[in-house]
Amino acid sequence: MADALKEMDKKDTKGKPIPFSVSFCTYNRFTKEGGARISIDKAILYNKKHVKKETVTTKSKIPNHFDNGTRNILIMPSGEIRKMHIRLIEKFNGKIVFY
Repeated sequence: MADALKEMDKKDTKGKPIPFSVSFCTYNRFTKEGGARISIDKAILYNKKHVKKETVTTKSKIPNHFDNGTRNILIMPSGEIRKMHIRLIEKFNGKIVFY
């Protein structure tokens, strides 16, 4: 698991994030719903630096990814932002992930 998280954080020589593929299960801890498997072929770890300031609303709160065990990813090329629980990652770059 730690190796997959380090790979998500990697950047190329120009400082841009390196795209990765990921498969994970969904889960909502408040409604206790989930179980859908999501596979994404090309994504990067989301950071507000990747989006122009005009498109970011200031109403969002600061996420506590460490305590919640989550990460936001930016799906390419659609630009959709998706939250995933790191403990529910099944595959990362085609390799099975064990937690």
